[in-house]
Amino acid sequence: MGWSVPEVPIKASPPAWSPWPCVLIIIMGLFISLIIVVLNSPADGLLPLTNRYWLPLAISTIAWILIAITIYLLWWEIQAVSVWNWNTWRDEMHQAWRHHAHQHLAIVHHVLITTDSRALARLAGVIKEEDGEISVLTILPDGPVTPGISRFEQLSRFLIAQITPFLFQRYPAGKLRIIIQTSGIDKNKELQMFIRNWGAESYPWQVDICLQNNELPFNDWNQKLSPGHIPVLILALHYRQSDEILPEFVCGLFLMPPLLLRSTEQKNVLRLFRAMPMNNHALAAELQELQSMVQLPSDKKYLVWYSGMATAPSQSLSRVLGELPISLYENIGTNGIIDYTGAYGGYGALAGWPMIAAAADMAAYGPENQWLLLEDKQDAWAIALGHNTAVSEHKPMVSLPPFPAGSILMAIILNMGLYYATIHSFPSLAFSWWGLCVLLLSLAVTLPGIALMLRYIIATLQRQRFIKAAQ
Repeated sequence: MGWSVPEVPIKASPPAWSPWPCVLIIIMGLFISLIIVVLNSPADGLLPLTNRYWLPLAISTIAWILIAITIYLLWWEIQAVSVWNWNTWRDEMHQAWRHHAHQHLAIVHHVLITTDSRALARLAGVIKEEDGEISVLTILPDGPVTPGISRFEQLSRFLIAQITPFLFQRYPAGKLRIIIQTSGIDKNKELQMFIRNWGAESYPWQVDICLQNNELPFNDWNQKLSPGHIPVLILALHYRQSDEILPEFVCGLFLMPPLLLRSTEQKNVLRLFRAMPMNNHALAAELQELQSMVQLPSDKKYLVWYSGMATAPSQSLSRVLGELPISLYENIGTNGIIDYTGAYGGYGALAGWPMIAAAADMAAYGPENQWLLLEDKQDAWAIALGHNTAVSEHKPMVSLPPFPAGSILMAIILNMGLYYATIHSFPSLAFSWWGLCVLLLSLAVTLPGIALMLRYIIATLQRQRFIKAAQ
């Protein structure tokens, strides 16, 4: 599918730092020094302590012991930093992936008007269609109906009149993004007419109007989620055309980013999450991945809608859902599954937004968590809708970076060597206040600098391996 969390294996922690190797290094250094002393001593006994032989030997012994301990600590630090980098990147990737999947807008108001006032009850299985029932093809049947662009103007005005009173009450001014999707062919003419009609009303909002093509709108919907700071007004309608028999409908959804919600709305508002691309030929794996994204809590009951799915996936949907660790509303639809194709399948990709509006209507009667599965000739999508706040079962790893013992000891040895060289080359500078300041400045730079440089090198060498593992 391409949107599930990449399974990067976690790296086991390296062996914990132990002081015993350092003790062993010290003992071995002293033992080797003792052997050197015995081999270089005269036959009549050891040299006296006042002899100049002992000071260079003591300095070289301490230096080699420090170098050996530094090599051991650097070996441990490189392993510890490598494991910490890997597991930290893995944890941050999981958090970023889930944050991406949990992006949502809140449906604070919606309107769905169809020619069948009992459509929702039919979809839920509360009532059944009766023979001889007369179907109406137009909204506002008492008014004049002129098919084509005039009908678009009439219905768009009607839909705006239905939704703007709430807009004035809830969002009286500011930036507003308007997304329009219709069944019409001449999109440019529709856009020009809508802009003219909207501008004639002198509304207080600064609008960005986008007219969607005749395809499932969710790829564009995901892009609109990214900024996340501008409310979105979605208008979808099917209006009468010449020589067509599909009933008309108008649909409006007003969605707001979570940051703009009132405190009283945060708990019970209906949330529409980021849509996920889906492959219906691998439906079991796809729904399992959708469930693993935990956009909605898995311990609640679910209602599942589908539209436009091929025969084989739609027939296997009930079995696939039964294998998932979720429970369904068995008294709604067909054991918790609603076939939206029968009611709106003829609209093709245009069925997406009215399906979401119908699910929002259904949520008012109880079902809080809903999955919507939509497919057309080009692609297929799954989208989650629910009252509950997005949850995450992922617990972030809490660990501090390893202590840079090896880097610190390396910096100390480096400064000791530089100061020793300064004593031999510039003794007057080494034993002056300027020399002391230079030494302190060198320590201030190299102590953190070597540790940071080592971590940068390790991260650079590791990054490509991690990216390959994530792919």
